[in-house]
Amino acid sequence: MTIAYIIRKFYRALRVIYFGSARTYSHMVTTFKFRLNGVQFNSDFTGYGIPILDVNMNGKFSIGKKFWFNSGKYHAMGGRQQQCYFVVAAGGELTIGDYVGCTSVAFICHDKIKIGNHVKIGINTVIYDTDFHSLYAEARNDIPERLDGLRTKPVIIKDGAFIGGHTTILKGVTIGKNSIVGAGSVVFQSIPDEQIWAGNPAVYIRDTYKMELETCSR
Repeated sequence: MTIAYIIRKFYRALRVIYFGSARTYSHMVTTFKFRLNGVQFNSDFTGYGIPILDVNMNGKFSIGKKFWFNSGKYHAMGGRQQQCYFVVAAGGELTIGDYVGCTSVAFICHDKIKIGNHVKIGINTVIYDTDFHSLYAEARNDIPERLDGLRTKPVIIKDGAFIGGHTTILKGVTIGKNSIVGAGSVVFQSIPDEQIWAGNPAVYIRDTYKMELETCSR
């Protein structure tokens, strides 16, 4: 074996040790932050990296079983990594079901965001249930800015959905059971169950691969 090979093997071993310890550290710090923010959660979550949390005293955030996330530039390196952001305003309710996984996401909840079970959410996806600013120029351009006419609507993602990376999901959207949203999509209208949508704006592509998988398995 060459010296370069030995050094490389040593480097890879150090990476294994680092990421193993990072998982333990992430779990400890994230547990502390969850408790500080009043999050209802199960201790069986897996986290790589530390998320950003801002849960209002009058907001609610709950997480189901076996939640996992990657947060930050050193985890699930797929480009455009950031820390995960979980933001719940006063009166907002953010609910994440069982067996949900996500990477470098931002969930901004002013009304209601509900994510079902077995949902996978790709890197750099953002979910907004609010417009953030008024649609009325007079209010928006006032100093200080007024929020007259600010609109919020719930976002629902049903069981088994798969959201491709770098997707933007806007207020009032429901994504159907087992549906797929292609990477880089902008979704502002609801998607039925068992369909594939993609694009900006996202449009119907076809039904899911369920029938093909059944055919191939025979």
